[in-house]
Amino acid sequence: MNWIRPAARVIALAATALWLLAATPSPAPAVKPDPGAVAAVNAYVGALSHHDFHAAYALLDPAQQSYFGNVQNFASNTLSTQYTIQKFSLISALPHQNVVEFTVRETVSFLDVNSKSKVSAVVKEPFFALRANDAWRVKQLYQPWKSYAPEVSGSAQGITVTVHRMQFYDKRIQLDCSVANTSANPVQVLPLGKSVLDDGAAKIPALNSADFPLNDVRFFEGLRLLPRQDASGYINFPVTQKKDEDQTFTLTVAPAIFDGAEQTFPIVVGPIHLNKL
Repeated sequence: MNWIRPAARVIALAATALWLLAATPSPAPAVKPDPGAVAAVNAYVGALSHHDFHAAYALLDPAQQSYFGNVQNFASNTLSTQYTIQKFSLISALPHQNVVEFTVRETVSFLDVNSKSKVSAVVKEPFFALRANDAWRVKQLYQPWKSYAPEVSGSAQGITVTVHRMQFYDKRIQLDCSVANTSANPVQVLPLGKSVLDDGAAKIPALNSADFPLNDVRFFEGLRLLPRQDASGYINFPVTQKKDEDQTFTLTVAPAIFDGAEQTFPIVVGPIHLNKL
């Protein structure tokens, strides 16, 4: 009668397994985002894809509208980069009470400062829908409140610096630049070493800490350019306040030094005149 004990053990184990299955909670069903939030983000990205900046601006939440200040500032970020959304789709949504985080896949084109031509790419961007004044509105993060594409150059001893874009944030101004060596000698340039931005009221030193991606890694480490070689990157300058007015800037990139030379030299770009949008 020894067979009874194993059989009883099997029955007991089966009963325990059934109890555990019954006690294990079922996974919670996925929470679907509010249809109004989906509609708001679809309408916003759709307006951007058609460069209908007034419609897109109207869909922003009040805090973002205040951040940009007006439709012209808002539109300048797209226009200065020639950024065009050719097609898009919402691929994920994560609701958080009155905020829904969306991920949008976009096929885009934009002006590349390195090749000086339009390029295409597939990107994923986060967008947020949030309740404001009993309606769903949209918010994007890490946007400059206005941008320019001055395309202004300055040269010294065969080294040319071109400012392609100036992007204005709350606490900093970012300059997207290229440095080209048109001389006959190799040169070393440290764009974050002693570069300053003169706004007419003060000479602002460049941010030069090892804080990436706020600072450009290659510009932070320095460039060694052979003849007919160039490189692109960005420099950030801290500011204490937003000024939405006509402004004139002069950029000084320094230091630069040729291989074997004893003296460094600066490259001055400007004046760069920017009119209020």
